[in-house]
Amino acid sequence: MMQVTNTVECLKLFSLNVFSKVQIKQKQFNFYIWRNNHIIMKLNFSIILLFLAFLNLSAQGNRFTYEYQFRIDSTKTDSLKKEFVNLDIFPTKSYFYGQAKFASDSIANNSIIEQRKSTPNSISYSSTTDEWNISYLIEKLYPSFKTTWFTNIEQTNMIVEETPVYKWNILPETQKIENYNCQKATANFGGRIWEAWFSKDLPFPDGPYKFHGLPGLIVKLEDKTKSHQFLLKGNKKLKAEDHSWDYILALEKEAKHEFEGVKVNPAQYKKLFMTYKNDPAKDIKLDLASPNTSMTVTTEGGKKITNNAEIIKFFEESMAKKYKSNNNQLELNLHRK
Repeated sequence: MMQVTNTVECLKLFSLNVFSKVQIKQKQFNFYIWRNNHIIMKLNFSIILLFLAFLNLSAQGNRFTYEYQFRIDSTKTDSLKKEFVNLDIFPTKSYFYGQAKFASDSIANNSIIEQRKSTPNSISYSSTTDEWNISYLIEKLYPSFKTTWFTNIEQTNMIVEETPVYKWNILPETQKIENYNCQKATANFGGRIWEAWFSKDLPFPDGPYKFHGLPGLIVKLEDKTKSHQFLLKGNKKLKAEDHSWDYILALEKEAKHEFEGVKVNPAQYKKLFMTYKNDPAKDIKLDLASPNTSMTVTTEGGKKITNNAEIIKFFEESMAKKYKSNNNQLELNLHRK
């Protein structure tokens, strides 16, 4: 069994297959790779940079599309949802996002841009995604793998920054998955035990969601309960006409609709999430506290509610039901006491 605890180790281990007979001696930025307690070689900083270039293969980048299946309610076996998500890898970073989210944001921001030209004082837009669609964006910077999670808790946009370290146990088991030669690895993350299958055929130490740090792209990933499962279903080199999340960022800037959020660490995110979970109508109460605010709520049955106390009660009941059923988040440790 082999343990990999960070990205630098991953790059070192992967290098053994390519540079096993090379010795480079320089005074600065020397890295030593140890295997079975023997010095195999020296790598200097220029070789590490070469790895990063090798990771990306082209300036346009590479797209890996995963099928993501997840169960939003751990108490109901029929709550399994499916969505396709993209991992776009570029020379200095990667983006992980839902395809439905990309399409919705593209439509919304293009609409805002057109409205600003024709009716600048009257702007409206709506989301075309369902509530359970993946609505967040994850950006990883290379080579540090600093991770930024752009998400929200109700009406509060959050920018969660961290540099997660995975203690992977690389096992000798191999398997052919989606025509790739894969090897098994396990790790604990987010309050779950994860099983990953990575392939050195795809020389990218990255993977879906926040996962990374193996000597090859993660092809298949699932937690022990099989509540969250990722399976690579396609990949391609991005061409100039292919849009990634930079396209959405450019649209948001032009539409003056850029993502503005509170920068927090995971512990601060958890604290705020638990606040909302305990008081799910928190934002509605704040909105209605203003004497200049009036609100009309139309229920699914078509009933209109205008009384503030009734509106608050409606949201308290409906949001409490939502939090109760949406109880199986990928990172359990951030969403439970």
